[in-house]
Amino acid sequence: MATMLLAIVMTAVYTLFNSVIISWRVAESGFDVHQEARNFLTLFTRECGNITARAAHLVEGKDDTLTLFVVSEPLNLEEGEGRRLMRVEYAYNRTKGVVEREEAFIEAPLPNFPPQDQPVNRSRIKTGRKFEADVAVNVTDFEIRYIWIPAPPERDPKLPPEPQEPVIVERHEEKWGLPQAIEVTIETADPEMEEEGPYILRARIPIRTANQRRSREDLMKMLGTAE
Repeated sequence: MATMLLAIVMTAVYTLFNSVIISWRVAESGFDVHQEARNFLTLFTRECGNITARAAHLVEGKDDTLTLFVVSEPLNLEEGEGRRLMRVEYAYNRTKGVVEREEAFIEAPLPNFPPQDQPVNRSRIKTGRKFEADVAVNVTDFEIRYIWIPAPPERDPKLPPEPQEPVIVERHEEKWGLPQAIEVTIETADPEMEEEGPYILRARIPIRTANQRRSREDLMKMLGTAE
């Protein structure tokens, strides 16, 4: 009985000691995998909420990159305070294990939506000095997906609309407009604490800027997919 009690006490002491050591190492390294992912998500969510509708046709991205045009405060403090129209680009650098962000002020009117058979004239996008920063480090995985909600089919206006299954794709092309939401997944890990494993944070961020709801048929045609 005494041996069993001693074993229980020693296990509790070891668990407490190990927890203290882990906390101390995190404080010493100055890196918190949870806070790193949350800080990135806070910034990303804020900028998705500041997308300007007049540049909806200029948004484009893949599963690990995204270009937005936002009206927001810059991260470059040398540019002063206040909201400005900026082009913001996010990109995952797998080699370095970081999510990079680049901002640049827009210094001329943005190009209008071109005719359907013509591409956007991006040479007309005049930007100022660029500012680059790593907004998340020790990133072991990163993914962006684009969520479209088809418009419900016509029916009796007295009845509530039927829920529509979302269409989720891993790319976004210019002239598509804005999706109804963007899903981002970020995985961070402390290289000095491999025993802790990675921290995964996933969020679906609704796009509040006015966007066009398309029928499922039109949506599939635009995305080039099939049911």
